[in-house]
Amino acid sequence: MSAYSEYISVLKKILIMLKNSKLEYLKASDESNLTRDKRYLNLQSTYRNRYFQDVIKLLRSLNVEVENLVIHRLNFEQMVISSIKKTNHTHLHKSVEYDQKLLTLYDEALTLEPGALFLKNQKEKISESVNEGIYFLENAGFIFES
Repeated sequence: MSAYSEYISVLKKILIMLKNSKLEYLKASDESNLTRDKRYLNLQSTYRNRYFQDVIKLLRSLNVEVENLVIHRLNFEQMVISSIKKTNHTHLHKSVEYDQKLLTLYDEALTLEPGALFLKNQKEKISESVNEGIYFLENAGFIFES
C-alpha cells in the first residue's frame, strides 16, 4: 500500500473513532448527575465533532469522496443495541478508551504526514482530555488499565 493510500486509510479510521468518542461523551453526559460534569462532557463531544469536520475537510482537499464513506451514515440500530447492552465500564471509561485509540491513530497519521499541524493540535487536546478522564475515573474509584 502506498504511503498516500495508507494515510487516507488512517484518516478514515480517525473519523470512525471520533464519531464513536463523540457518542460516548454524549452518553456519559446523559448519565452524569452534576451540571459541571455534563458541561465538560458535552464540550468534549463538541470538540470531537469539530475534529471530525476538520478531518472531513482534509479528506476533501485530498480529493477523497467523503459522501460515500459509511461513517457519514449513522447506524441507529447499532447505537440502540449498544446502549441497551450492559457493560462493566461507564461511558466515560469507554470515551477515554476511544481517545487512547485515537492517539495511536494520530501517531500513525503524523508519521505518514508530519506536516499536518492541525492533526498535531487535535492529538494534544485529546491527550489532555485522556489525562483528565483518567484522573476523574481514578477519583471515582475506577482502576484504569492502559
